[in-house]
Formats: sequence, C-alpha cells, structure tokens
Amino acid sequence: MDIERININIGGDPTSGFNGDISLINNLEKLVGYEFPSSYLLMLKQHDGGHPELDTYSLTQSNRFGVDSFYSIANNKEELLESAISRWGKVLGHGMLPIAKDGGDNQFYLDLTECIPSIWIYLHDENEARVKLANSLEQFIDGLELNPDYL
Repeated sequence: MDIERININIGGDPTSGFNGDISLINNLEKLVGYEFPSSYLLMLKQHDGGHPELDTYSLTQSNRFGVDSFYSIANNKEELLESAISRWGKVLGHGMLPIAKDGGDNQFYLDLTECIPSIWIYLHDENEARVKLANSLEQFIDGLELNPDYL
C-alpha cells in the first residue's frame, strides 16, 4: 500500500501522522468491537485524516466514488473518527468502521468482521445502498486515482 502517492493534505499542506496516546485508538476499537487492521493503523501513523489528491475509486467508467476526506484520530482540522463512529456506527452496524466520507457525507467503511477487512461505501442518499469497492484497504488505496473530471 503506497499511501504517500495519494498525497493526503489539508488545505494543500501535508498532514502529519498520529503519534499520540495509543489509548485513543484502544478506546475507538472498543466502540467498534474489533481491533483495527495493521494497514489502517499504518495509514493513521502516516496521515491522521485529510483530503487525498488522488481521490477517485472506479468500479467501472460510469461508477466512480470520490473520497472527500479521511477521518482523524486527533487532528481537529478534520472530523474525528470518534464523531463518525458516533454518527454512523448504528447505521453501518457492528464491526463496521467508517474511515472516510464523500462530498455528500456517504460513508466509506471497513468491514472488520471479515478476516481481511474489505472496503464498502454506504450511500445514504441512494436508498441506503451498500457497494463493495475493494477486497482490502491496500487495494482501495492503490486504486485511488485523480478524478478524470479534473483533467
């Protein structure tokens, strides 16, 4: 997983990683009921929230999803993961971890109930549809590209 290639930033400035008290992560894991996968913890250590420059994941040419921002553990310039879990946890269900949102507040989430957590999107504005995007966080991150509408 090459997290650096997607250029996560806040207002054009690179984000710093989470290097705070590990008890914050432990408390969030208790809220969700599952440990976070190592790939997600690595991502948080490199970038604690922010906007990816390469923000679009495409299932097909006409079926694209754009990440507006990833949630943060402790960076108050972004929505905190604890807030996202509080807002979306019951809707997404037990073991589902919101990790990012699109511009319309649809939720990208990890299904932690799987041996290798997959990435899904919950489309609250499309009759609460759920779409599987990738078989892992690594596949999702490596599949993010520049929105073709920006070219």
